[in-house]
Amino acid sequence: MAQCAAESAEWSYNKYKETQNPTDLGKAIKRAQLAVVFTPNTDTRYASRCVGLSRLFVIRHQVTRSVDDHEVAHKYHVLAVAATPEGHPYLPGMQQSLAASYINRYRRTREPDDLEAALKLDLAAIAATPEDHPDLPGRLQDLAISYTERYRRTGNLDDLEAAIEFRFSAVSATPEGHPDLPSMQKNLATSYIDRYKRTGELDDLEAAFNLNLTSVAITPVGHPNMSTMQQGLAVSYIHRYRRTGDLNDLQAAIKFRLSAVAATPEGHPGLPGRQQDLAVSYSDRYKRTRELDDLEATIKLRLSAITATPEGHPQLSGRQQGLALSYRSRYKRTGDLDDLEAALKFRLAAVDATPEGHPDLPGMQQDLAMSYSDRYRRTGDLDDFEAALNLNLSAGHPHLPRMQQNLAMSYSDRHRRTGDLDDLEAALNLTLTAIAATPEGHPHLQGMQQDLAVLYSDRYRRTGDLNDLEAALELDLPVVAATPEGHPDLPGMQHNLAVSYSDRYRRTGNLDDLETALKLRLLAVAAIPEGHPDLPGTQRDLAVSFTDRYRRIGELDDLEAALKLDLSAVAATPVGHPDLPGMQQDLAVSYNDRHRRTGDLDDLEAALKFGLSAVAATPEGHSDLPGRQHNLAVSYRGMYRRTVDLNDLEAALKLDLSAVAATPEGHLHLQEMQYNLAESYTDRYGRTGNLDDLEAALNLNLSVVAATPEGHPDLPDRQHSLAVSYYDRYKRTENLDNLGAAFKLVQSAVATTPEGHPNLPGRQRSLALFYTNRYKKTANLEDLHQANTLFKSALEPSMAMPQAILNICMLYIADRTLFPPHDILSAYHLAFKILPSVIWLGNSLSSRHENLLKNDLSEFVSGAVAFALRLEKPSISIAIEFLEQGLSTTHKQKLLLTDDYTYLQENLPTLYTPLKQLAIQLQGSSSRSDPTVNYHGLATKWTKLITEIHQNPGYERFLLPPEYPYLSTAAMHGPVVMLNVSSDQADAIIILPTDAPLHISLSGVTETQISYYIKTLKDSLNHYHIHSREVRYGKPHQMDNVSSGAALRSVISWLTRTVVQPVFDALTNNGIHDGRLWWCPSGKFTYFPLHAAAPLESKFIQSYTPTLEFLIKANQKTTPLDGTMIAVGITETSTNLGHWPKLPSVEKELQIVTSIFGERAQYLRDSQATIQNVSEKIQSSSWLHLACHGHQDLINPSNSCLILYEEKLELKRILDTTLPNAKFVYLSACETAMGSSQLENEAMHLAGGFLAAGFQGAIGTLWSIPDAYGPQVAEVVYRTVLGEDNIPDVRKAAEGLHLAIEKLRKNDAPLHQWMPFIHLGI
Repeated sequence: MAQCAAESAEWSYNKYKETQNPTDLGKAIKRAQLAVVFTPNTDTRYASRCVGLSRLFVIRHQVTRSVDDHEVAHKYHVLAVAATPEGHPYLPGMQQSLAASYINRYRRTREPDDLEAALKLDLAAIAATPEDHPDLPGRLQDLAISYTERYRRTGNLDDLEAAIEFRFSAVSATPEGHPDLPSMQKNLATSYIDRYKRTGELDDLEAAFNLNLTSVAITPVGHPNMSTMQQGLAVSYIHRYRRTGDLNDLQAAIKFRLSAVAATPEGHPGLPGRQQDLAVSYSDRYKRTRELDDLEATIKLRLSAITATPEGHPQLSGRQQGLALSYRSRYKRTGDLDDLEAALKFRLAAVDATPEGHPDLPGMQQDLAMSYSDRYRRTGDLDDFEAALNLNLSAGHPHLPRMQQNLAMSYSDRHRRTGDLDDLEAALNLTLTAIAATPEGHPHLQGMQQDLAVLYSDRYRRTGDLNDLEAALELDLPVVAATPEGHPDLPGMQHNLAVSYSDRYRRTGNLDDLETALKLRLLAVAAIPEGHPDLPGTQRDLAVSFTDRYRRIGELDDLEAALKLDLSAVAATPVGHPDLPGMQQDLAVSYNDRHRRTGDLDDLEAALKFGLSAVAATPEGHSDLPGRQHNLAVSYRGMYRRTVDLNDLEAALKLDLSAVAATPEGHLHLQEMQYNLAESYTDRYGRTGNLDDLEAALNLNLSVVAATPEGHPDLPDRQHSLAVSYYDRYKRTENLDNLGAAFKLVQSAVATTPEGHPNLPGRQRSLALFYTNRYKKTANLEDLHQANTLFKSALEPSMAMPQAILNICMLYIADRTLFPPHDILSAYHLAFKILPSVIWLGNSLSSRHENLLKNDLSEFVSGAVAFALRLEKPSISIAIEFLEQGLSTTHKQKLLLTDDYTYLQENLPTLYTPLKQLAIQLQGSSSRSDPTVNYHGLATKWTKLITEIHQNPGYERFLLPPEYPYLSTAAMHGPVVMLNVSSDQADAIIILPTDAPLHISLSGVTETQISYYIKTLKDSLNHYHIHSREVRYGKPHQMDNVSSGAALRSVISWLTRTVVQPVFDALTNNGIHDGRLWWCPSGKFTYFPLHAAAPLESKFIQSYTPTLEFLIKANQKTTPLDGTMIAVGITETSTNLGHWPKLPSVEKELQIVTSIFGERAQYLRDSQATIQNVSEKIQSSSWLHLACHGHQDLINPSNSCLILYEEKLELKRILDTTLPNAKFVYLSACETAMGSSQLENEAMHLAGGFLAAGFQGAIGTLWSIPDAYGPQVAEVVYRTVLGEDNIPDVRKAAEGLHLAIEKLRKNDAPLHQWMPFIHLGI
């Protein structure tokens, strides 16, 4: 019966081999089972029939992948071995096969007992196999497999050594030409690779490489094992590539793996593994080249491999791990959270699919921890951090150093979140332990050393211990030096090294360290492609280096570079990203730096905005919170100093207190926090006079200085701050000990500040002030000499900020009576030279105006002019140059941009083109009309280009303020009278057409008188409900019409007596009795209607000019002989602009203008007069008449406007306009030449704006005018302008106004109604 069943089973199996029909295989199994059942276990055939049945179940398992089939096959194998007596010749073979079955089951279940059983059986099989037996090599090979599996389970190096020994013996025992030799060589190569991965020994890698090369070489082309051999060789190439970085090795690995995949048919059980291996090679190439196609290919291959791998397959979890790694790489490249979530999903699946005790489980847990860490770093979710930490803590593995390293990184993450020094120490100790256990040459050693360097840097930043900083540098330097160009990890390594150099620069002040850090960070940024998620952080770090260099050498290009990088980093970082607050903080710092340099309020507002966002997004207890609070406090303090709003100062103080309270003793940045808190207390003391604040500032500064080591670059600053506290206390208490302490500290600060440092001039200034004040008390001439020497040193060329230099000049000049006049004159010259950098073109118009006010430029200019006129040898020409530089500063910047630079185009065309382009781009800087334009950056380029032009012979003064010989040409058509009033004198300077200028001391004008008559003028106008500078009409001043008229006449009488008549007398004495005359007033003289002080019979035709240069350029301007007139009239306005009275006379005025100009006139009335229509018309016309309401904005003069039908034409828009064909504008509206009481010298009125835009002449009004006078004055003006030849002449407009006003005066028009009309320009 048993024999029959056995024969029938064999027949069915043979039929299955022919048909591959599972039914035939099933019949063979059933009949073979009957054969075993009916065969006694004592029968010599029992064992062989068990083996045969086992083989049938194995065959079916290979088809169905049924675990049950595998288990049954294994059971019959066990029975077969048990039934075979010791010494039987078949026993070793059966033991070998049963060992293989145990290995297969172990790979599925990871049950250690199966592995031990396999080892025992393999050892028994070899012990029973003679030396010369042909099966010995195969049995040695299987024993090596068992040892390899146990090594991979336990990490015991003895098992790996045993595997190598037995595989070596197997290869040695296999003759040349044997078909199994290539496989045995490949397997031995695999063991050498395992040992290389463990020890990093290069000899093992080379041995493996040679064996794999040989195995491929001796495998015939077309052999079914060729793809397996190529796979092995590819592994060697991969490892050699990872060791040497030779891209040729990686390309070879990809080539062989592509061949292996191509040669493997769909459905082949080996295909997923080969796809996985090819994916690894593409991944390696991606890491090297950053080519996204390789990463996409990696993901595609790994997805395909996983799809083809059934549930329960022992390789499934490893393949899921690989796919997770690829998703993580793509996340790091693109920042796409979906990829991060996918990586986490597959790593979770891999861990879930791996049983407890599996040797790969710790590594998978470690990788899962990495994904949780990634998500924590992205979202800041502490649950993810805790999950990562717990996984790293639970991991135990033969590769312990790597586990220790990952655990160290978790501790490091927590330290960065909480600032707990114990976590940092734990991270350091774990990393040191991991490195100690890792042999030299191990491929992971370099990464561990990098991590250790980062930890040393972190500890240095916490404790300030220079040994840690040096240790970090010592670790980073060789790593960067040994990494080839193009290596994917090089940017990260350069970044870490740059951090150490940057830290050392901040500690020692050595510029070489800063330059090295900057160079390394530039390289790192250049190596990272656009869109890469590492790019924002790397840009942010590069910005820090540019900021450091800007603060050291004061180069505005560095500041602009830092700001541009910070903006880019913030823009590329998604909302909710944990790095975003830090980037916002750095951006706020850059905006603060630029505000301190340029005074642009927009920058300060931006700094506050981003600083607030950074603090708001940083949770309580976060280690970065104190630093962010500190930086926000700096912004609030800057705002307080700008606005004097105590709420801003209180906000700064609160933040500073919080930052100091949260910063532990011994922290590197504690002194910085205390220093800033002291600043806030000092500011509040200055505001409130509370002595407690002063004492608090003093104690904090004492603590800071005491904790700052000698040689620290911040020590001079801190000594200076402490000196300020001592000096404040001296002023409060008059205790000379405080003065002595302050003096000594400032001396030390000056002595320890290196030459060329941007803060040196400020410290020299402070010391100079101490010497000056001591001289005032002691009259010791040596103190005065020291003060003068220090002031002069402070004003030598340096990297100090322009505002700082201007401040020093003003302090020096404030005591001008003490110092040599020629030194003070030099200081004045330097102040005027630096002025364009303070009133900077890159700022908005409102910020430039604010800087004018902050520096009290009007007072400064008047003092400079008076000083030049008071010199022992009075210099009228210098006084004229000084006054000209102080007039209409912002309008002249506009004129610089509208120059045609023809002379430059002819001689320096390569510089002309970029200059002209920049000029065009900068013409919107007044209103910042285009928010996408970086006006600061453009202005910086403009300044650099001008400097470059100055290097060319003949262009040394290109676009610099003109000198007297040029300015004197302003009087070619008539005298120009410049008026100046300072605190102790008033002067008129008359520039004559042919003779030398005249200086007239206006002895009848005093500061008290001028203030009195300004008030009288305001009160009189207010009585008539007329706006004047600073005054809106409201409740009339208590005077009747008679008194008001008398008061106005008293003002005019005083002007006639003290200003106008002395000027007219001087002109008469020089033979000038009539003709054109221009007033060019400054300071408080700009309040007065000077023209009205001329007697009715005067033959002088009076005009005003904002500057001499305007008059010169207006006279030089050539325009087409176009007489086209655009007349704009608004009889009533739309209600959406508020209530503006109707102007019934405007209709008549338009009719008069159009009738005089005839066909040359076009008009826009009411709703036709949109800003767009008006702007288009005036671009193409030379003559413009505007009859409407006008309004001078007393708070923000750039918002002064003409009221059109539905829109306001604002001054800032006019200033952004360039009108090359413009000749004359008549502003028949109220307040169009009123100007600003604060910006006395700036001609900040509508008429001034039209002149700056390109008009050669204008008629405007100082205040409100009667509606009825509009047509009357316009008719006389335009009939005079056209003359008998009916050709309009812009130079006749002043005469026309003169005649019109003369007519009004003769008709007894009230004084306050004809006085407002003035003519400006040629």
